Amino acid sequence: MVRGLYTAATGMMVQRDKMDVVTNNIVNAETTGFKSDTLQTSAFSAVMLKRINDPNISIVGTDAGPYSFGTHVDELNTDFSDGTLEQTGRNTDLAISGNGFFVVETPAGERYTRSGNFTVDSQGYLTTADGNYVLGSNGRIFTGDDQFSVAADGTVTGDKATTDQLRLVSFADTGNLRKQGNNLYYTYGGEQPQAAANCTVRQGMQENSNVSVADAMVDMLTLYRKYEACQKAVTTNDQTLDLAANKLGRLGG
Repeated sequence: MVRGLYTAATGMMVQRDKMDVVTNNIVNAETTGFKSDTLQTSAFSAVMLKRINDPNISIVGTDAGPYSFGTHVDELNTDFSDGTLEQTGRNTDLAISGNGFFVVETPAGERYTRSGNFTVDSQGYLTTADGNYVLGSNGRIFTGDDQFSVAADGTVTGDKATTDQLRLVSFADTGNLRKQGNNLYYTYGGEQPQAAANCTVRQGMQENSNVSVADAMVDMLTLYRKYEACQKAVTTNDQTLDLAANKLGRLGG
């Protein structure tokens, strides 16, 4: 009975964690370049129960059978599929079609993003909405003002701009990218960026989030039902333990 209580409780915790991820996806459904997440779960490794001190068993330690203690969160996966492109008409809005990432300079080092809702700061440099510098082949990209052009290969030109080319990178395994916040990613496990080959830049456009709100709402309802079922299992186990401890115990005493 105690094992059943524990198994149901782990199920509740997993559904809660999944609900947090789905909620975050829905919250960021309108965030430029946001990529949705999913939680992968797996069962705890089964342990082998032993039968000991059993007079009917001649060999002490005979296997009674396997037992699993519920589920746990295995890993968080990010879906890097492209979102739809939306026309904005602003020169500072850039979108990537394909598997590339923009490279930006942050106080913590170089980071990568798909969010191209850029701006030009007071010194004439192209920056993210949070003030991080967008990097090109020659470092920070100087445009002077917002009257500049970006070609499909990322080449930046303009009357006041210093001609440069956006650094566009890709990764052999996007599973080694981790979210930092503010739509930025960093590499994990020694993954190194490489020059992106199969992508193009679209000026005056933004990439929408790839979150499907309809699917996320269905997932949320499903998770709620699963959580509710685990909660009922916890309640039932608790009531059974109470019966065993307080009522049957008194009858035996």
